[in-house]
Amino acid sequence: MKTMLFKYIFKMQLKAMLFVSFFMFSLILLFDFAEVTRKFPISDFEQVLFAVKLSFLRTPNTFCEILHYVYFITATFSLWHLCSSNQMTILKSIGRSPQQILRPFISFAVFMASVWLLVLHPVGNYTEDIYNKLAKSQIRDANENIWIDYVRDNQLIFLKNIIKNRVNGMYLFNTRENERLFAKSAEINKNKWNLHDITIVDCNSNKIRNADNMVIFNRISSDLIKLLTKAPKKHNIYSLCKVYNIQKKDQVSLQLYAFELHKLLANCMYFVLFALIAAAICFPINRYKTRTSIAVQVIVIAMVLRFVNNMVDSLARTNVLDMTLAAWAVVMTAVFITISVLVWKEV
Repeated sequence: MKTMLFKYIFKMQLKAMLFVSFFMFSLILLFDFAEVTRKFPISDFEQVLFAVKLSFLRTPNTFCEILHYVYFITATFSLWHLCSSNQMTILKSIGRSPQQILRPFISFAVFMASVWLLVLHPVGNYTEDIYNKLAKSQIRDANENIWIDYVRDNQLIFLKNIIKNRVNGMYLFNTRENERLFAKSAEINKNKWNLHDITIVDCNSNKIRNADNMVIFNRISSDLIKLLTKAPKKHNIYSLCKVYNIQKKDQVSLQLYAFELHKLLANCMYFVLFALIAAAICFPINRYKTRTSIAVQVIVIAMVLRFVNNMVDSLARTNVLDMTLAAWAVVMTAVFITISVLVWKEV
């Protein structure tokens, strides 16, 4: 009986998820097509097909960013269906506890989180890379505003712009020698940094000296070079899982890349969180809410979490909050609050 219940709820969620996902994907595709046609001139059928192709390449990454909210809708209305059809009452009357009823939802959330992390998110990054290459006349595929803390040499580097292995605008702060260095351009290759058009300021004496070329950090690893060629947000779990090994090997601190790694893992927790919130909304079986009131709650909760998440993200990127704390604080706090509400409602 337990296995049948598990399979029934799992299949019900899968069908609802596919339906809602198809609807949301089509809606995003429509908006992306409108955006592409605004950026690129369309005068014949061939250009229309090209715009459609660009839209299909751009949409998966956008869809991945909202997939946990799509699951929130799915879980909420799947539970609402159990309540409104009196199936929740029947399940409780035959001895099924709220934990047993919620178990298929948690399992499906873990399943969706795994699919998102290991399949959908990498595919979204891959298709966006292809989109950027096809639309390179309009869009720069660059990595910008990256901080690298060289722990072993007490040197902090700020890279204004990186395109592949070329750097435009590099600032180096040497806390050991109390010097500042600015290079107009640089290349990262052959395990070293080649700097050009350099200005060096001695902060003790305020003396300035110039140099045409300079080589620094000739022990830089190829893994670090490969990591820096892409912005943190454009990496997936397969590349970001190497961040801590690279930091240890090169004795550098790559906070933004480590932050993106924790954010990916924290986003997986959002699937579980939304299953719990859906249960907190729908579990009180004798106080049915209308579909409209539930929809309003879903929208408000999603907007509040999105706003708080973006605010914490901004604070972390400006070093106001610790990176790891910022990645996990919102989702873990929301999980504990939701579990408390569930316990309170069901006691």
